[in-house]
Amino acid sequence: MKALVLFLLLTFIQNFGIAQDSLVLKTGERIPFTRMSMLLDHVEIKHENTKEFHTYSFDEVYGYSEGMKERTYFFKQNPEAENENDYLVLKRLTVGNLSLFEGTGNNQSLYIEKEDRFEKVFQVTDSKAKKYERVEVLKSFVDDDEESTAYISAPSFKLKWKEIETVVAYYNKRNFDEVEPEEDDIFGLVFLYRTQFQKTKDRIVIEMYDHDHDLYLEDYIILEMPIDYASKLSLRDSEIKSSHIMSGELREQYYEVLYDSKSNTFRFDEKSGTELQFEFYKIRDLVQKKITH
Repeated sequence: MKALVLFLLLTFIQNFGIAQDSLVLKTGERIPFTRMSMLLDHVEIKHENTKEFHTYSFDEVYGYSEGMKERTYFFKQNPEAENENDYLVLKRLTVGNLSLFEGTGNNQSLYIEKEDRFEKVFQVTDSKAKKYERVEVLKSFVDDDEESTAYISAPSFKLKWKEIETVVAYYNKRNFDEVEPEEDDIFGLVFLYRTQFQKTKDRIVIEMYDHDHDLYLEDYIILEMPIDYASKLSLRDSEIKSSHIMSGELREQYYEVLYDSKSNTFRFDEKSGTELQFEFYKIRDLVQKKITH
């Protein structure tokens, strides 16, 4: 039994990080594909392994990731459409008590999600009258936060893309509610690692949902993090304590954990491409050798 567990772990270590396009269903199932078509009321994909074509209705699909391009997209029902099969393909910009989404293609719009509510709050082509309506919608999302409400209500406030991003960012900083994960949540894998070139040589303890994870030099850990909402990570060593708010994504995420001397905290440096190849994979191989010997 021990040999089987070791074999499965090694197989996983050898194969993770292989970038591929995947369709993610609301059940959490991930389906690798080589081709995808968006049709009238469903998505059609060509399965990467079986080469067979499969179709899924829009309401079955959570989103999809483009592995090589390191991009992810979410399917959301259009809040302004009468047709219940009218779905939007969106990029997610921010995750928190307020989550912010950006339209794709010709849809130059912003959408905000809070709990079960999802609304458009900005569109490039909006008239002056429509912008006034959008401001009221935006204000209704933050009416439980005095500072955000005052900021939007000020005469100097202009409904612009960057302003909305600012409102959402500061609202989320002041309003973070930790949500306990449930079994039917959809999770993403987050890889955290440390190189040997670190200011602090001590072990870093990373706490998430009351569970501690030890991270040493030239080591990595894998965290399963909910995608729908943000989670709080608490980091500490013998001298430094800090926290970090983040969420899982439809694709795997890789971060080097570093010490920030200016703020005296730990920070996460996201990695991809060449950096990932030379840093993370080297550490992965070192850990694999330790497991096999």
